Amino acid sequence: MRIIIPTRNRPTSLSGVLGYYEKFYPDVEIILADGSDAAFKPLNAKLAAEASIEIDYQPYSSDLSLFDRLLEVLKSAPDEYLIMAADDDYPIMETMERAKHRLEQDPDAVCAGGYLIHIDVLDEKNARVRLDPVRQIAPPTAGQRIRLFGQLPFTTTYAVARRERLIARYQFLQSWNVPGFFDLGVGMMDMAEGKFIAIPDLGFICTRNLVHSYYRSEDNMVVLRRGPEVMQLIDKTTARLQEVDDIDEEAARRVIGQVVRSRIAALSGVPPARISGFTERPLYNTERMVRTRADFKSIFVGGTEQRKKYHEKLAFISESLRATLISQDNAGEGKKYEAL
Repeated sequence: MRIIIPTRNRPTSLSGVLGYYEKFYPDVEIILADGSDAAFKPLNAKLAAEASIEIDYQPYSSDLSLFDRLLEVLKSAPDEYLIMAADDDYPIMETMERAKHRLEQDPDAVCAGGYLIHIDVLDEKNARVRLDPVRQIAPPTAGQRIRLFGQLPFTTTYAVARRERLIARYQFLQSWNVPGFFDLGVGMMDMAEGKFIAIPDLGFICTRNLVHSYYRSEDNMVVLRRGPEVMQLIDKTTARLQEVDDIDEEAARRVIGQVVRSRIAALSGVPPARISGFTERPLYNTERMVRTRADFKSIFVGGTEQRKKYHEKLAFISESLRATLISQDNAGEGKKYEAL
């Protein structure tokens, strides 16, 4: 099971991520897909060559889009099961190995992974952490899976996935992608194809910082500014649901419309967790969700078992973030919104 890491103009952050693998998971195999500008490529190539882990360094033109680059990588990737990672995110490989095992056991599943922790560095002294819980999505029909996913969406990309699912995912994203709806669109397409298996442990620690540019909406008005593209998402996912479940357009559009309307409500200031009575509903209070929230909280409380389990990794990530904040990463990129 290989890890694919796309990178662009972030050698300091990349160095930290590769150092993380060297320290904690020295047996990993990585494909490094470098779309950096010419000034950064030699730095990244040197990092790959000098690393003590197995790295297949693949440079690409900086003019090639992220999704085109990833599809080129996937054409030659030899593994059936892959992890799509990043140059500023840190997987917990014990969880990923369990996820792979579960995928091997269930041919109807397309992805499997654990919950995510997002660390957003606000300034040199402060950061915000957020839980992104995954849920078991395993009803027999695509419509049921999409509806269940849409009630409380989560990120499906930081998981173990079959190679063919990743290819289909990035082919879809070549023709459509809108920040603010990115994870929802990818998740709905994933759920149209099969189950998501939730592993009840931490799967990834994802980071954001003040230096890097990110693919994100400039504001929550993205649904108005890019309304036609949101409608394209509805059309594309409706067509796929019709095909998979063999249902008519009206029935498929009802399912998709309900999910997209919920996302629009969330962007307008009313996410599911703010709806009256949400915390009393089974979706929020399942045994697995209660445990996940408790584990997440205890990671940040000194002396707990969860803190002891992840302390060394969090300390390493903290130092990597410190180095990135004073680096020349992202030079020439500027503050970019809604563009890849």
